[in-house]
Amino acid sequence: MGTRPNSVLMLGLALISGLLLGTDAGVLDNRIDQCNLPDALVQEIRGYQPIVNKIVQRIVGGEFAGKTWDSLAELVDTFGARLAGTDQLERTIDWVLEQMGRDGLENVHTEEASVPHWVRGFESAQLVAPFKKDLAVLGLGTSVGTPRAGIIADVIAVESFKEFEGLSPADVKGKIVVFVPEWESYGKTVVYRSKGASVAAKKGAVATLIRSVTPFSIGSPHTGGQDYEEGVRKIPSACITVEDAEMILRKYRRGETLTIHLEMEDRNLEQFMSRNTIAELVGTTYTNYSVVIVSGHLDSW
Repeated sequence: MGTRPNSVLMLGLALISGLLLGTDAGVLDNRIDQCNLPDALVQEIRGYQPIVNKIVQRIVGGEFAGKTWDSLAELVDTFGARLAGTDQLERTIDWVLEQMGRDGLENVHTEEASVPHWVRGFESAQLVAPFKKDLAVLGLGTSVGTPRAGIIADVIAVESFKEFEGLSPADVKGKIVVFVPEWESYGKTVVYRSKGASVAAKKGAVATLIRSVTPFSIGSPHTGGQDYEEGVRKIPSACITVEDAEMILRKYRRGETLTIHLEMEDRNLEQFMSRNTIAELVGTTYTNYSVVIVSGHLDSW
């Protein structure tokens, strides 16, 4: 690639191992025409499209074809779920450091990062009336747990926050609220997952179940982070499948009384000192000093 000049292009691969919790709603649907950027910078970014296309082509169909998939498969097969604060995540970080070194990246290192430490315990949800049906469920990150015996309560099912606003506290008190928003986009739909628990708790709900934030489903719940509003009582919150959520909504709108038994042994522990995983890919041809930061996360549900 030639002699390296004093000014270099550095691609900082900041593989952030901090927890996903609380980040979902902030960085969503990030398109260049939706960012508050100067016009000159927008045009500069768009000017890199041919370079991006070339990189994508090499990854998809060139010499790197299949490498990303193979590396991801090895990571997942070796370490499984990698919640922040777990040994699985810390061992994953060590593995990634080794892989970065083998791939010839520079300045491979870690930096300490304090992360939330949420533990997923036993989780179960069952429709107990008008008939019994097990519901696939996954607690949302940072959710509190239920009492040891769980929560048994009647259901209120709504499609939107606007519909929920029309209900009185007397309607909601002591109920499990099931939010079944119609899919629009991730950015517009994920607010039900991130904010639903506190919205429902303000009117006296004892728990919330959220339709998985996805445009399609194969009978599997999708989990993610959620946020409790300061000063609002914390109630358990979990995702259920698209199929079960829509079934509950249909039956509720027919006037049926539905009762759910929810058990969640999830809990929040003290902050955990983990590590950010960082490496650099140093360029050779640019005369101005530029840094492009590409970030992601190593933790997973």
